Amino acid sequence: MQVTQRTKGFTLIELIIVLSMIAILTAYGIPNYRTFKQNQIMTQEINRLSSTINFARSQSIIIGKHVILCASESFTTCDANSQWHKGWMVFTDSNHNRTFDGNDRMLLNENNMSEGLQAIASIHRPKIRFDSTGFASGTNLTIRFCDDRGAGSGKAIIISNVGRPRIAQKIYSCG
Repeated sequence: MQVTQRTKGFTLIELIIVLSMIAILTAYGIPNYRTFKQNQIMTQEINRLSSTINFARSQSIIIGKHVILCASESFTTCDANSQWHKGWMVFTDSNHNRTFDGNDRMLLNENNMSEGLQAIASIHRPKIRFDSTGFASGTNLTIRFCDDRGAGSGKAIIISNVGRPRIAQKIYSCG
């Protein structure tokens, strides 16, 4: 009686085919993962700023005073450069001078956004002032969000005179 022994395993050809398929899928997947990650970061930061806008608006209605939301790196004064990616602050404006001083109360500070993301608004409207009814009188304010992919992948938050933010999915310029 003859006993044959079979070994189990992969042949060299099978191993090369599997490794080639893994290499092709990895080469295709890595750029898509990077885009996915950048989209997630941008969406997260847009939602964070949008939540702050809604918070400032609701606080102005609840407190019955003017509330200012502005870009701020130091959290002691509003920055005139409108670079929201460096951080922002919300405070009551008791004396209606649109600056944070001794009569005002700090309501919220938010730190800078994720590295590589820029959020820039027009320098002509560096602050959002909500009155006691929640309105943000003046011109509409657009805060543009961009990363290293450029304006084609950018988004924006647009704050209307009514004080409500909306998100624009396409923008035509960064900065």
